[in-house]
Amino acid sequence: MPTTFEADGPAPMDAEADAGDANESANVGEELPEIRDIGCDRCGGETFRTLFRKASSRGTEYQLVSCTHCDLVQVNPQPNAAAVAPYYGAEYFTKRTDRGYDNYFSPELKAQIQKVYRQNLDDLGFFEYEEELRSDSWLREHLGASAQPALSGGDRRPAALDLGCAAGYCVQYLAERGWDSRGVELSAAAAEYGIDELGLDIIVDDFLNCAELSANRFDLITLWASIEHMHSPRAALARAYELLRPGGRMILSTCRYGVLAKLRGPEWRFMNVPEHLYFFSLSGLAGLAEEIGFRTHSSVSYGSGFTTKANASWLYRAAKRVADPLVKRLHQGDMMALHLVKPLSA
Repeated sequence: MPTTFEADGPAPMDAEADAGDANESANVGEELPEIRDIGCDRCGGETFRTLFRKASSRGTEYQLVSCTHCDLVQVNPQPNAAAVAPYYGAEYFTKRTDRGYDNYFSPELKAQIQKVYRQNLDDLGFFEYEEELRSDSWLREHLGASAQPALSGGDRRPAALDLGCAAGYCVQYLAERGWDSRGVELSAAAAEYGIDELGLDIIVDDFLNCAELSANRFDLITLWASIEHMHSPRAALARAYELLRPGGRMILSTCRYGVLAKLRGPEWRFMNVPEHLYFFSLSGLAGLAEEIGFRTHSSVSYGSGFTTKANASWLYRAAKRVADPLVKRLHQGDMMALHLVKPLSA
């Protein structure tokens, strides 16, 4: 699909040839470009306002644009899966940079990640939904007359799926709370730890095409800080909607393109390209979800940009203690999480 860029920005980058994209269809013998112009993933628009260029960790420059119709910010032209894959090597999970983790598999980082899960779930009213699932009357209404009480040893435990689960920390967290919990992860290196060390049920596959996942199967789907990495957020949300039972819930988080992002521009802490391909506003992401059929139950914005740092000065720590709750109260954080519902009538 050709795209048109407004004259106030630089022209699109030249396409670079070589690897094909396993996620795209092509004629036999046809070589797909590593990077190509695309339309807006939300509205299909083909005109964009150029924002700036940003270099990747490998020195390749990528262009950030904003759709003139719906304001979605995305990398465009967009690199395909083969071009992005080298950025997710082993160092992404084991070496601290502004793009990856400082030993993702350490107990300390696992505890930090699960702390964020719990806070998001609490802010979004998830635990009230979980209490509903404990109710025999709720199960009989939504799952049939033969259903047993959930989370209390019954035959029918509510089912949860974590998309892009990495090592499966959320899979483990929900399993420990009584859920029939599993994950799906494209990176075998990340999933291996959860499978071998934690004994978790993790499918190594692309969830968009995974034959093991059946429609109307899950009561909960989670997608933590992953949708910004995907080549089509719309397709990801549509697939999640399909997999959920009517009345089921989806919890997702991602970086938020708002005041802090606009002020920082290329230096914003989440402006990591090409690992991050899309940058949504809160209203933009909620709007996309609602176009697919979801209803927004609740949302939260958090994160001031003051990250947790070892040996931070007292002044830095004091500023973080003030800024974090302030941006959350004002709904101006640079992270966000949403609690979505698939209607019973779906």
